[in-house]
Amino acid sequence: MSDASKPLRIDWFDGTLIEETRSNTGRNTSEFADEEQPATQTTAEVPQFQKKPIGYKKLLDISMLKPPALTLEISHKNSFWYLMDSELKGDFIVLIVKILANVYKSLEPGEKSMIITVLKSKFLKSHFFNTLKEYLSGLPAVRVVEKRINSQLWDDAESFYFNVLAICEGIFNFSGKNSEYLSEAQSLLEVLETSAVGVKEEHTERFRDELFIEIEDLKEKLLNRLKKESSEPARLQTKPNKNANHFKNLNIFPTKADLLGNTALNIQPNIINGAYPSVEHYLDVQFKLLREDCFGPLREGICKYMENPNKRRHENIRVYPKVRIIRTYISNTKVGHLVDIAWTDRINHGLFDSKKYAYSKRLMFGSLLLFTSDNFETILCATVLDSGASLLSDGYIAVSFHNPVSKTIFEQQFLMVESEVFFEPYHRVLKVMQESMDDLPMKKYIVDVQTQTQPPAYLTPETIYTIPDSKEDTYIPVLDTDQWPTPFDLDQSQLEAYKLALTREFAVIQGPPGTGKTFIGVKIASIILKNLSLEGTPILIICYTNHALDQFLEGILKVTDNIVRLGSQSKNKTMEQYTLNSMRTKIKCKYSYLYSSKRKELEKIFNAMTEVQTEIEKCEKEIISYKSIKPYLKIDGKLLELKSSNEDSVLAWLFSHLNDNFGDVDDDVEDWEKFDDLDISTDKLNTCFSEQLALKDMESMRSSIKYVKDVTEDLDEAKKMEEKFLDKIDMVRRRLNCFKKSMQQQNENRLQITNVTDLHSLVPDLRWKTYHMAVGNIKNELMAKMNALMDQHTTVSEELEEVATLIDGEVMSTARVVGVTTTAAARRHDLLKRLMSPIVIVEEAAEVLEAHIVASLTNRCQHLILIGDHKQLKPSAAHYKLAKDYNLEISLFERMIRNGLHARTLTTQRRMRPKFTSLIVPVIYETLDSHPSVFEYKDVRGMKENLWFYNHDVYEDSEGLEDSWSHKNTFEAKWCVALADYLRKMKYTPAEITIMTTYTGQATLIKELTKNYDSLRDVKVTVVDNYQGEENRIVILSLVRSNRDGKIGFLSAENRICVALSRAKEGFYIFGNMTVLQSSSRLWRQINMRLVEQNAIGDKITLTCETHKFTVDVSNVHDMNDQGTCISSCKMKNT
Repeated sequence: MSDASKPLRIDWFDGTLIEETRSNTGRNTSEFADEEQPATQTTAEVPQFQKKPIGYKKLLDISMLKPPALTLEISHKNSFWYLMDSELKGDFIVLIVKILANVYKSLEPGEKSMIITVLKSKFLKSHFFNTLKEYLSGLPAVRVVEKRINSQLWDDAESFYFNVLAICEGIFNFSGKNSEYLSEAQSLLEVLETSAVGVKEEHTERFRDELFIEIEDLKEKLLNRLKKESSEPARLQTKPNKNANHFKNLNIFPTKADLLGNTALNIQPNIINGAYPSVEHYLDVQFKLLREDCFGPLREGICKYMENPNKRRHENIRVYPKVRIIRTYISNTKVGHLVDIAWTDRINHGLFDSKKYAYSKRLMFGSLLLFTSDNFETILCATVLDSGASLLSDGYIAVSFHNPVSKTIFEQQFLMVESEVFFEPYHRVLKVMQESMDDLPMKKYIVDVQTQTQPPAYLTPETIYTIPDSKEDTYIPVLDTDQWPTPFDLDQSQLEAYKLALTREFAVIQGPPGTGKTFIGVKIASIILKNLSLEGTPILIICYTNHALDQFLEGILKVTDNIVRLGSQSKNKTMEQYTLNSMRTKIKCKYSYLYSSKRKELEKIFNAMTEVQTEIEKCEKEIISYKSIKPYLKIDGKLLELKSSNEDSVLAWLFSHLNDNFGDVDDDVEDWEKFDDLDISTDKLNTCFSEQLALKDMESMRSSIKYVKDVTEDLDEAKKMEEKFLDKIDMVRRRLNCFKKSMQQQNENRLQITNVTDLHSLVPDLRWKTYHMAVGNIKNELMAKMNALMDQHTTVSEELEEVATLIDGEVMSTARVVGVTTTAAARRHDLLKRLMSPIVIVEEAAEVLEAHIVASLTNRCQHLILIGDHKQLKPSAAHYKLAKDYNLEISLFERMIRNGLHARTLTTQRRMRPKFTSLIVPVIYETLDSHPSVFEYKDVRGMKENLWFYNHDVYEDSEGLEDSWSHKNTFEAKWCVALADYLRKMKYTPAEITIMTTYTGQATLIKELTKNYDSLRDVKVTVVDNYQGEENRIVILSLVRSNRDGKIGFLSAENRICVALSRAKEGFYIFGNMTVLQSSSRLWRQINMRLVEQNAIGDKITLTCETHKFTVDVSNVHDMNDQGTCISSCKMKNT
């Protein structure tokens, strides 16, 4: 290799680095060089050859690409960036300028993608600026005969000059306030202008006037920016980075300081009355609240665990006392580490209960895990990467570590803690807020809390909409709502909400139970779809739950089927064909070839990793043959050899103390089993013993004994042969036991062995330790290979993900409507940014934490419509203190209403009987009208009353028990099941009955009881929180809480009471202890008064014989079980 001080240049044809002078021809380059030369002779020079820039042909190919394929191609291509500090000829410079200009022109304002970082680190800090300025300066003096060797420039000189200008504009727009970069751009502009004038005069090239006008404009902008930066204190640029507690600098994964003791962070409450001082303060508050909501319960759980580690169950965390990190984990698309969570069971019992792990709902993908081996002095953070049934049933999971890990993790046992707060949605939202929220959409409402809303930017007074009327469509100026007709299917409150949503850029619509929130949302989306093309910028529909999203999109299908649904959690058959996965297969994409190329590249790396992993597993589970281990059998740096043997020398050496003479058995028995140390030309490790091989050998010899008995007539000879085989089986068994015992010790700390000249002089224990040291060195080399491959895998995976985003973006840009849940919106934020959707409709907006909604928006949002009801379910916070004392459970939806933002409330319900409505009006809502249709419901068959509260004083099961985190009431559960069975006998279908309860424990109990009734197999049993937005013909409600202390838990929460009392349409039957409820809650006292007024509460249920109109009071659940289609006490039954 050349001397480092000698100049290098790029060969014109293949792009390789070569010296200006010839290399030393005396160097030995023969391909027959001595193979025994030490590898160290060349390793020191290898790195100098790795920085090889791409050649001209490849650069020309890249220059033909257009963003985003171009951006993706160069982001990870170091060989392109090596050009920046190389000596370049003219055509190279022109092509590089073209590439950089196209990249800069493709960037969006505020973009923070990887290419921005790459441009700053590999272009703006390179020597290319000087190269380009020298090239520009020399162009006016180029001779005519020299132009043919720089055809890329002279074929279209104007484009080149405009491209240089585009680079300068890009530096101005995306280098922030960095004076150094701005000065470089200013200097380059001066040279550019001088060069353009010179080329125009000397070579009579034609340049449009726009070139010089734009140069002057940019020069002025640069000058003003530089003056401004020089006059402002430098601290303004660096202040955020110096504050460790600034939200931009906080770790998204928990640290030791976050988990042990009180956090030093200044957590401030959500400001629910009035404005925030700034966007930065708003994001800081919301980020820290969300982060603390995730880590607060985890901290409490760990601190309580450390106080009493021996508790059977711990709050907020799940503890796995002893786990081992086994090895690197590889699957088709995932690379991480394999963790043995059943390691304790394997060590203690040799077996483990596979059902204990296989059917667990724990350890979901994305769950947060903490590993510690020193009582939380050091913590490794990871997320669950793979916990499929095939892995869990074997007692393993795959994890992805957030921290860098050392190879020593394989030698330690860890305490593993799983957070019960599901980390994945927090992780995604926090990441978006930290990286992508500088330009906050709808700032004047979200931050400044401006109450007067403006029309969307895409509407003008001249914009005409087609509005459907009862007779024909009407064409009206959309912003002039006085000219609007009255749509025949909307009531007055719906019409007001309809107008507000279509004409205001920030609209809030409150919909009490049954008032048609989804209906009006679909109606709004439909009119927008009818009047706007939305080409390439679809409406974005965001919902909190998959069920609500599917329901909303189904409504839109009546208007357009040009829909794409993100996410794979839909259970709606109708929506299957509209999922992104399904749509990908239907649309031909221009990036498919690039995806295929990256996919093949990733598969190639994966195959290489699999091969290395196989070799690592050999080291862990088998004995390496002498041929493979020989170069590593060193003590004090000296290579020591083993004696030859009839079998592999390693086996003879490791097992000689067993006195089995394995290698010296008679030739007539052992010919089929001899080992040797033949040189096999392969990079793969050769092995000579394993548990599997030993068991196979023993089975083979047992078969041989049977064969000998069958074919040998000489009984003495047969007996002799049988004894030899039995001896051999015993020898192999003893070897296997020794092997298993020794392999368990392979990861233990190994003592240093010194002063040995003969390996055979070592005692058996030291032989095994020497063997494990040698194998450890082999594993270290393999792990180094694996780590390099993992880095490659990570890089190519990121590239593949970028291509997938390009493909998905192209697929979704063809749609007119895109639907997504809040969690998926945060996870695919980069994809949503590409959509540039100006219109966003958020359903269930009152149920979502504010940060989740804000993280779903992009800076292209011009029109935001929030639909929900804050008096039903509120956002679910994990940390009770934050919810109550820091206003975390106040959604953006509720905050806007509290601050007087113009909102509309739907006032006519179309779901419940008026009797049911009276339970929540005026207790919860001031007013709620009932549509005429609900007065027409028929009475529930077999029941005297359509609304009934069965009042009892039987205590819940958890009365007197400690650490009861959920509750159940067997008395109520039996009543609910018996009543449901009776209603089934009254010819109601399973789909028409829902059993609802307030606690998960009670729902589980009821589901168990329904298994005793064939009629209830398909009846839905659910908890209140999971039934928001749903309804049914008949609802049976179990309230559960009944105790001597008067504790009713969240039954005192207005929003949960509201949901529980508003799901039924025709029949509503409640089981509870009203004495306890009303003693603990003002709301329940009011509800009790309404029930008493309607004579709808008592300690028995009255049934009616539909056939004979006879009634009977039932006060015992066993009597209820005896009822049939004609009740047992009916006087006419036997007549």
